[in-house]
Amino acid sequence: MNTTARRYAKALFDLAQQENLPGPVRERLEQMDRMIRAQSELRDLCRNPVYSIDEKKRVLSSLADRIGSPPLLLRFLNLLILKNRLRHLAEIAEVFGRLMDEANGLEHIRLRVAKPLSSEQESSLRQRLTAILKREVDLTVEADVSLIGGMIVYAGSRVYDGSVKGQLQGLRRELVK
Repeated sequence: MNTTARRYAKALFDLAQQENLPGPVRERLEQMDRMIRAQSELRDLCRNPVYSIDEKKRVLSSLADRIGSPPLLLRFLNLLILKNRLRHLAEIAEVFGRLMDEANGLEHIRLRVAKPLSSEQESSLRQRLTAILKREVDLTVEADVSLIGGMIVYAGSRVYDGSVKGQLQGLRRELVK
C-alpha cells in the first residue's frame, strides 16, 4: 500500500469521525470506487490528464450526488482531483475500510499454510487469534505448498513466519555468515 493512499485515507477517516460519518463515507467511497472500476470511461476520466479539472469535478460531483454522498466525500474527491491523486482512489478506499475496521475492533489476518486447513482447524485458529489479539478476526487462509510445513501469519504490517521454508532460509543465512 503506498504512503500517499495511507495519508489521504487517514485524513479522510479523521474528518469522517469528527463529523460522525465514517459509515456513510465508507459506503459511498467504496461505491464510487466500484463504479469507476466498472466503467472504462470513468477510469479514463480519472487517469487521463487530457480531461480538465473542471470536467473531472463536474462528472464526479454528478456521480456523488446521484449516490447520495456526504458533502465531506465530495470535498475530498475535489481535493484528489486538484492534487492529481484521483488514481489512488481504490487504495484510499481500501485503507479507509481497514482504518474503520480497526477502530471497530476487527483485525484482518492473512494466513499462508503449507496445506489446506479443515473447517475445524480454521475455526480453532480463528478463536486462538481472537484470544491472542483481543479483537475480532477476519481470517483469510491460502494454501502454499512451497512453505513445506507450518504457516506465515500476516497481521497488518506484522509478519510471523513459522514455516519450514522460513526456518530453512534463516538457517541458511546463519550458515553463510
